[in-house]
Amino acid sequence: MDDLSHPDSMIRLTSTVLRFRCPTMSAASSKNIDFIRSFKTVGSHPSTQTCLKAANSARAQLHKTLTESKRNPPNKSIAAAAENYINPIQQILLACRVQPESARLDQRLVFEWSTGVEAKERLFKSEAIMYELVMAIATKAIATAGVGIDECSGGDFASACRNFKSCAGIFDFLASTQLPQWLAKGGKIDDEALPAEAKVGTCEALSVLYLGIAQQMAIATVLMKKGTPNWSILAKLSLGIAEIFEEFATIMRSKAAVTKSKLDPEFFTLITFQIEVQRSLSLYFHARHYWETESQYGLAIAMMNKAIQKLNTRDSPTGKGLPEIKPKSSLKAVEKDLVEVRTHMAIVLQSWEKDNSGIYFDKVPLVIPAEKTLDQGTHMMKAELFELDEVEPVALILPGADCPKSGGNSEQTDSDAELARKLQEQLNAE
Repeated sequence: MDDLSHPDSMIRLTSTVLRFRCPTMSAASSKNIDFIRSFKTVGSHPSTQTCLKAANSARAQLHKTLTESKRNPPNKSIAAAAENYINPIQQILLACRVQPESARLDQRLVFEWSTGVEAKERLFKSEAIMYELVMAIATKAIATAGVGIDECSGGDFASACRNFKSCAGIFDFLASTQLPQWLAKGGKIDDEALPAEAKVGTCEALSVLYLGIAQQMAIATVLMKKGTPNWSILAKLSLGIAEIFEEFATIMRSKAAVTKSKLDPEFFTLITFQIEVQRSLSLYFHARHYWETESQYGLAIAMMNKAIQKLNTRDSPTGKGLPEIKPKSSLKAVEKDLVEVRTHMAIVLQSWEKDNSGIYFDKVPLVIPAEKTLDQGTHMMKAELFELDEVEPVALILPGADCPKSGGNSEQTDSDAELARKLQEQLNAE
């Protein structure tokens, strides 16, 4: 008797993901950016000096980790370095926002980043400190996704799922909070002037994408466990993934068309591949539910037939089925797994047809009744909430102005805490 349990190749196939590069800082900007030098005149207060030094140090560390290895990026180190940089740059940004009259530079700050999402690396310059903050947050997001991919490759799907949900939360924060705030304060910004990671539509789409990937990890986690899984739940989860990826593609077309045209076409081939694979697996899981739980043998056979058909390679780019796996395609890595899953489904179908023709004699419908199919899938993943830490803006002091001190008897001298409170009140009042 053939072993009809799902093969390991099905786990690998359902958990296939594509990695984006992390954004990188240009070598020139890394050498030229010096917050202490740029704020030399107005940044003399001790607490300000501490913040500026922390920003310099954190930026240097982030640049170092981003350039260590492009082939095997140290994702955990990159995510940690980006997180360490976010607070000091946020403090500097808040200081300039609430003290615009004092925000005068001795040396221009020109931030230069290369996109990691687009197919070709290209540099984008901006003097906006908000741009620097946004790119640091986006770097943390993509590095966090990289950690998830590393954990997925190692078979730790539960941990990978958590990291993908975290990544989705960061991109949701960028799309719904940080970037709209920048646009509201800075006015209209040319779409071509920003990398993909700093655009509202792209970030919204990526948030949706990583929730779908997180759900892939949930299915892989269930399939890894011993025993018979809940086929019905798996069917709904797989269909949910296909729907989520379709939503991602829709957002990219409607809200990020410029970015979509610059992404690697291979990425969208993978998305199409996963949509069709997940719809096929949904039918496979549903068929097993009807065979093993509902004893509706003819219906199960019809569904398994349809699941197999969906794994066929399409005849044309717009036809039904899977996209062609070309010789240099990244999907070559899962081609063997795809063949094994097709073979497994065929073996299950053959076994069922034999049992049905000799034991059950259940009629196999030519068309699957609509009431027996799933109307919609389950979207079980929620993005992990991401928020910036509450930080106190530092003091920017013009020459000749009173310098805040941490003590003293002068009634006109505020403590650092009182100064920070007043600056925060100004910010909140905006």
